[in-house]
Amino acid sequence: MRRTVFLALLSALAACGKSPPRAPHQIHIVGSSAGFPFSSSAAERLMREDAEAIAPLVRAGGTGEGIARFCDGPGRRHPDLVLATRDMTPAETQRCAANGVTRVARVPIGFTALVLVTAKHGPNLPLTRSALTAALTTNAKSWSQVDPVLPATLIRLIGPAPDPAIADGVSDLLPPTDASHIRHDGAYTGYGADAERVARAVIAAPAAVGLLPYAQAWLHRDALRFLTLDGVSPTPATIATNRYPASAPLFLLAKPDEAAHVPALPRLLGYYADGVMPAGAFATQGLVPLANARETRRALLRIGGR
Repeated sequence: MRRTVFLALLSALAACGKSPPRAPHQIHIVGSSAGFPFSSSAAERLMREDAEAIAPLVRAGGTGEGIARFCDGPGRRHPDLVLATRDMTPAETQRCAANGVTRVARVPIGFTALVLVTAKHGPNLPLTRSALTAALTTNAKSWSQVDPVLPATLIRLIGPAPDPAIADGVSDLLPPTDASHIRHDGAYTGYGADAERVARAVIAAPAAVGLLPYAQAWLHRDALRFLTLDGVSPTPATIATNRYPASAPLFLLAKPDEAAHVPALPRLLGYYADGVMPAGAFATQGLVPLANARETRRALLRIGGR
């Protein structure tokens, strides 16, 4: 009986020249875990201020993976926005165009960094890039084995998954020959692109050194100790001027030919535009703003046709 009624309904729709209504477009945001707190903040504001908006889907799977999915094609089946810790490569731009994404807005929105942390009362290790590289890529058991000035305590590292598509910042920090050889002997524990899990794991393991995006570490600053790298502390000033060795830009990528026509996306881009200002919400969440934040704000508003 139910099958008969369903078939009759389909026949009636066909006779009227109608098709079942399409599901509304859910905004989909992907990219680096470094941008996840800012995208989540903008999405939460959208839900507070627009009762009719569908909750955006925000995922952190890494810059490379996010750009790849973004470039799979236009339309609702593919991500609308990417938060990336680098600009697109020529090969990625070509792939986008080949799949029909011929225009991509690439707006730098601020700076971030891969920072080294321990629990608040953990060891204050003065790490160098060479010592960190050895700790990540060799079978050294203790810190003193990678640098004689460091204590003879066991190496325990916690960070993103040892995968170039996910480990934003880790690959850039290591020499090219070592970037794909992160150790797998148990001294390094990877948690995908889930920076929040990394932060919690470091807080619970006082002897471990964590690798975190600056914003995520900033959110837990009361429970974490920031370590120096090559003698430089990660601060807004050292990150913005690239004096901190693991600094990186943060880009928002969008499809301007589609953005103005996706329900609620222009409003969401407006929240990003507000957030990137020096006194905006993102600065309180760990974004290091650009000096020309006003121009960034205008560029973000233009994507949505505002």
